[in-house]
Amino acid sequence: MSEIKKAKVVDRPEIGLTEKHPYLGQPFLKKKKIEKRILSSVNKGRGYRGKAVETTYYLTAKLHPHLSLRASLPLREWVPRIKERGAPEFQEVENAIGMMLIHGTTENWPGPGKEPATYKKHTSWLKEIKFLKADSQKESALVTISTPLKFFDTTSNGVPLAQLRMATQSEPFNGFINFTARVVDYHFPVSFKKKFVGQVWPHKKIREYLKVSKNEPIIGTIVKPKWLPPKLFAQKVTEAALGGVLFVKSDENLHLTKKELAKYVNLTVKMLNKEGFDLLLNPGADKKRFLFAPHITTNAFEVCEYAKIAVDHGANCLMFSPHFSGDFELIRRIYEMGDRYKVPIYAHTAGMNLFCGDPNYSFGEDAKIVYLLAGLSGAAFMQLPAMKGYIRPTAVEKKAIIERLKEENLVGDDGMTLVIAGGLGAENIGYNIKTLGANGKMFLAGTAIFHHPDGIKAGILALKLAIEAAFQGITEVPKLKKYAKSLGKKGAPLLIALKGK
Repeated sequence: MSEIKKAKVVDRPEIGLTEKHPYLGQPFLKKKKIEKRILSSVNKGRGYRGKAVETTYYLTAKLHPHLSLRASLPLREWVPRIKERGAPEFQEVENAIGMMLIHGTTENWPGPGKEPATYKKHTSWLKEIKFLKADSQKESALVTISTPLKFFDTTSNGVPLAQLRMATQSEPFNGFINFTARVVDYHFPVSFKKKFVGQVWPHKKIREYLKVSKNEPIIGTIVKPKWLPPKLFAQKVTEAALGGVLFVKSDENLHLTKKELAKYVNLTVKMLNKEGFDLLLNPGADKKRFLFAPHITTNAFEVCEYAKIAVDHGANCLMFSPHFSGDFELIRRIYEMGDRYKVPIYAHTAGMNLFCGDPNYSFGEDAKIVYLLAGLSGAAFMQLPAMKGYIRPTAVEKKAIIERLKEENLVGDDGMTLVIAGGLGAENIGYNIKTLGANGKMFLAGTAIFHHPDGIKAGILALKLAIEAAFQGITEVPKLKKYAKSLGKKGAPLLIALKGK
């Protein structure tokens, strides 16, 4: 793959907005008078302007029944009619923001008695509002609310993610019947951001560890089928490593007892060592490099114990779902066990859609929030679904995710490695490299490798041939097939992989 090492691949910023989306890429309405009215109204008595987390929401407010006339009138007619009835434009948005402020932090001092001296430091305020198109059923806007650190930041060592989410995403934002407020973005004060672990294993360090040049695509895989007995599992991992992948993870649904975990990892590491791979964090200069990530998702109070077992038996990488195991702060807890346990961690997206999977974009949080928190919290790897794949987030969301990570320097050399996966195979790996770029990424294919008719080695070779084709400008399936045929016997793995595509 020497020609790949010499090639230059750059990120393509044009990916994305091909699908309809309610707030990404949408124009804002110019409503200065209404903006001034709402800011003045909802912020009355909320004068504190100290250090705060800024949370932006996509707010959708249902229209009150007395405004149902909108359904039978064109836009130019129902606006003046509403005003006649005494209901200003975006009144429902204004009411919703008022509820969010009162119930998200606390209300203006109600009495009786004198207001406590520090009371106002616990009140939020509306920083900004941008109006989106209204229709016959709802009003919508992007609103930014500032929540004082004083209200929820209870930790001296660590990030209070549970408290942050309670203060910005709980019932006051998605529990009332007349509106929903989807979290679109967070901006943290510098003092608060410093509480995060940050990047312990940035992409450039991963490449250094694996001895991979900057623009060479990193190929990884996931063991298939989901469950295998220990010896066969170890054989599959070793065969993939010998075939040329640099990263192998367990399937996220391989659930093991502590005793089983020790056995699986121990056997796998022994086989890899026998083949010349060194999984130490400081491997020998003459040894082959490789990352092996067993799956340790379990209850939050056992994750650290599972992590210890895996690393103590030779694993040099870990994977778990923060969404099912207790959030991203668990990475800190693992690392606090000692330098020995500061291995790269793959923050798996299993469960992510509990937060951001609504296909109507109406509740929960925007997918880019998850990537932001993962990067800040020290995740070395985070899956970004493949272009022309089948997993959410959708293509329309990917551009916003990458742009937000760039703002925080959390993608590229200094950021976490985005794992392009989910329906990745020989038919689309070249397109993904062309579209997303190779640096800052790992390309992970599971079924495409382990279910290749000619075996694991052939599945990996098919991907490598597709990558070589991509660097010659060949990414579409018909041309890939012609390319494979032109290679004769060498192109057979790729041609077989493309059969039926």
